[in-house]
Amino acid sequence: MSTIWKSAVLTVLVATSSIPIARCEEAISRAADGRYLVDLNGVIVALPGESPQDTQIGFWIPKPSGTGVDHFYLRDLVRDPGRYAPMLRSSAWTDVSAGTSLNHPHEIIGIPVVAGVNKVGIRAGGENYCDPMQADWARYRQLALAMPTDQYGWTRQDNERNPSSLFIKFLDSGNRAKSRYYPLSCGFSGTCSIFACHDNLSAWVSFFSSNKPKGEDYAVKDFDRQIASGIKVLENMVLNRSVDLSHH
Repeated sequence: MSTIWKSAVLTVLVATSSIPIARCEEAISRAADGRYLVDLNGVIVALPGESPQDTQIGFWIPKPSGTGVDHFYLRDLVRDPGRYAPMLRSSAWTDVSAGTSLNHPHEIIGIPVVAGVNKVGIRAGGENYCDPMQADWARYRQLALAMPTDQYGWTRQDNERNPSSLFIKFLDSGNRAKSRYYPLSCGFSGTCSIFACHDNLSAWVSFFSSNKPKGEDYAVKDFDRQIASGIKVLENMVLNRSVDLSHH
């Protein structure tokens, strides 16, 4: 091959290889530590790259038709930003969740988590997780005002028909009537979750508490550590804002 042809081929290869990088940088920028910065309705999330075996960071957005949702992973966004970035920009709301994996069972997005914590997520945009449950939470809170707490500060309301349990902890135990509180919902499988919505941001943490089908009860003593561990991950994910999972 002549020198001229070698130069021409090399030029084409360099130009071609640079196209995906340029397109990616235009759609999603990078933080100084290498994490991808994704704008979700004005909420910036920082997400580390993941191997094809993990795929624990996922996005959900409403379909343009208004029925159903589209789902894709961070690796899809990085691989084909020209397709997925416009979908995020035009979406009325976006969910993003991140969880543990077989390769990384004790961390989420590189942040160590305490035993049981398995997934966190946010929703940015118009709709939120909380509206459909506000009336139920208000009712549970009202009942909890007169209930005794356990040694860890939680009240418990069991639903025998489900079966499931709702735990409430008043953050100011000396003034329950005006205190903020945590509402924690736990199901028969032993998984518990907590949701809150503030300032156009819905956030949640999910953790495994017990093997209920085998007769184990919820490990209430671990609730506070598990919630705090999930919040730490969320605050590492969501840039320039704190994450509050308490309710009025």
